[in-house]
Amino acid sequence: MCGIFGCLGESCDRVVCVEQAHKQLHRGPDDFYCKPVSGGFFCFTRLNIMDRTVRGRQPFQFGEFVGMTNGEIYNHKQLEKDYDIHPRGSSDCELIPELFSKVGKDLPKLLDGMFATAVTNTVTGEVFITRDHIGIIPLYWGTDEDDRLYFASEMKCLVGVCSRIELFPPRTYYFGPPKMGQLKTWYPMNWTPAPMEPSIEPLVLDRIYNAMRNAVAKMIPCDSPNGFLLSGGLDSSLVAAFARQILGPDHELHTFTIGLENAPDFAFAREVAKHIGSIHHEFTYTVQEGIDVIPQVVAKIETYNVTTVRSSTPQYLLAKKIQSWGFKMVMSGEGADESWAGYLYFHYAPNDEELHQEMLDKLADLHYYDCLRTNKSMLASGVETRVPFLDPELLEVAMTIPVGMKHPKYVTRNGRPIEKGILRRACDRNNLLPESVLWRQKEQFSDSVGYGWIDGLKDHCAALGMSELQWYKSVYDRCGYEVSTVPQNHTKTVACSTPRGVSWMPEGTAIGASARNVIGVHQSVAK
Repeated sequence: MCGIFGCLGESCDRVVCVEQAHKQLHRGPDDFYCKPVSGGFFCFTRLNIMDRTVRGRQPFQFGEFVGMTNGEIYNHKQLEKDYDIHPRGSSDCELIPELFSKVGKDLPKLLDGMFATAVTNTVTGEVFITRDHIGIIPLYWGTDEDDRLYFASEMKCLVGVCSRIELFPPRTYYFGPPKMGQLKTWYPMNWTPAPMEPSIEPLVLDRIYNAMRNAVAKMIPCDSPNGFLLSGGLDSSLVAAFARQILGPDHELHTFTIGLENAPDFAFAREVAKHIGSIHHEFTYTVQEGIDVIPQVVAKIETYNVTTVRSSTPQYLLAKKIQSWGFKMVMSGEGADESWAGYLYFHYAPNDEELHQEMLDKLADLHYYDCLRTNKSMLASGVETRVPFLDPELLEVAMTIPVGMKHPKYVTRNGRPIEKGILRRACDRNNLLPESVLWRQKEQFSDSVGYGWIDGLKDHCAALGMSELQWYKSVYDRCGYEVSTVPQNHTKTVACSTPRGVSWMPEGTAIGASARNVIGVHQSVAK
């Protein structure tokens, strides 16, 4: 993982480029390089994870093509074999310029990974920019008053030089002269769920289990030690448990948990750590310690969305601890709730069509929320996060099995419907997890670190005479960030729902991101 920055156009100023690119040095504290290219500069801040030698230093060049990539390409070895590419080093991104020279704009369709990539042709001056299928890796672009094109991993690098700043959308690419031109979609989210058929479940369960295992396996390779975020909830626990199964019993596996004192997560995380035999690290923070760093958090994550700030704060604090232990890469469980109908409000989905569309919308917008949170809050301390649940092959399985199998009513536990029941049932084998965790109810991360966290934030803002949104927005505005990069249509939510999900709720449901608002479902309010 790293940070990329580029400026292309007439009379690009190297000093300005370096100064702006340095604003994201936290993403890549191990190295910095500014490379002149035709009509500008490519700047790269490096986090040494794959090929930690000088041969892994970006930008890479092949003939007239210069490219740099922020992210991880998990199938790079297969692509090197398929396209007869012979890299000098072992970096997963070195193949990008040469592969682009051979396949052009089809490049992102071939990449299995998470990435924001830019390639320029130093002869023609054309530039190719693209972003991964979900937006796991952030990317922004903009222009200045002299129509120079800029792009960067974080928006702060464009503030102060660009008169126009926009989020570069996931699933798209731009190819042409250096300007903010027309974007084209390379990854259509047009999954068609299979119909429900008799006796199909055993096949579905095997597909889920195998795809989940493969997703974790492909993301394990790393030239730095592996770490695992472990909340004690289903998603992060499955990732860590599959890793243990893949790596074997003798591999040193570290897990990390954070919360307020006596947070719900701790007991479950300890149980999982004991079950899989990990070296477990547990950290506590106080409400006041969280409040104290919120201005830093908002500045780093570049959003004022209430749910995202609430969840980013403990993750930001945890990243500092993880980095101090010498870890540069962790794996996490983001993306499971969106693709497996894991949020508690899904219990009220009225039919399969609305359930499927809600999941599509949640996945389409994930780059605004959980992807942004886990990438930026962790990389604020130079820690990369890999997310197996957003693996394209696992997503294909999740979004094409019969929709009804993902409705919470499809599987019951102790007489009650259970969210993500088909995923739980698929993984109920090989002693993967303790039953208490495998069948644990969904908790929002901002809840599970301790219910006092959200309550404390509300009390603090009440004392300031403003809402949480107003406080976070005031910090955001002081940073000079572009308001249009934060979605405005999801201010009304129940347990992270879209407005559609709100319409499913029973009368009397309180509006708010906490899962405790889901009447009759969350353990604290279930009747």
